Amino acid sequence: MDFSTLEALKPTLIAYQTLLLFVMFIGLVWWAYGKQRKTKFDAIGSSILDDEDVQSSASLGTEQDRAGANKQ
Repeated sequence: MDFSTLEALKPTLIAYQTLLLFVMFIGLVWWAYGKQRKTKFDAIGSSILDDEDVQSSASLGTEQDRAGANKQ
């Protein structure tokens, strides 16, 4: 196989590659927005917000402890 054959096939290979990536993208979107995974992803999304509340209350407790230590 010489390079002229590869150069002739290059646009076809690029077209197949683009089509393959497009099909993979559609599959990924279909998988992510599937009804079976909605509750799992909602729980994960809510857990991130719950962690921020725990961290902020923990840091508030630490500040209160420091304030109490300074008063004594």
